[in-house]
Amino acid sequence: METMTKRLLKGATSMVVLAKSQYGTPEPCIEVRFPTEVGYRARSAALHALAAEVEARTERSDTWCVQLEDGNYESGRVWLELVDGTDAEAGRGMALLRRVIA
Repeated sequence: METMTKRLLKGATSMVVLAKSQYGTPEPCIEVRFPTEVGYRARSAALHALAAEVEARTERSDTWCVQLEDGNYESGRVWLELVDGTDAEAGRGMALLRRVIA
């Protein structure tokens, strides 16, 4: 069965990357590129649905914050603001984000 998130992201390309925060700590991230014809509301809804799915799948023991950013016109991202910033925490976050977009 197709989830609402998958339906909203249809036609978009998503990629999980390990970015760096402005402080140099690891920042697991899903970068999303939308087709040019996707409007602001649809893009915003897709990013919020993606962030909600990440929140719902986060284990109780993980204390990161799920953030989202609606970029310029055709892009956006959902990322994890890590609490500890350790390699282990970043690894768990990357694994989670990969499962969400699979």
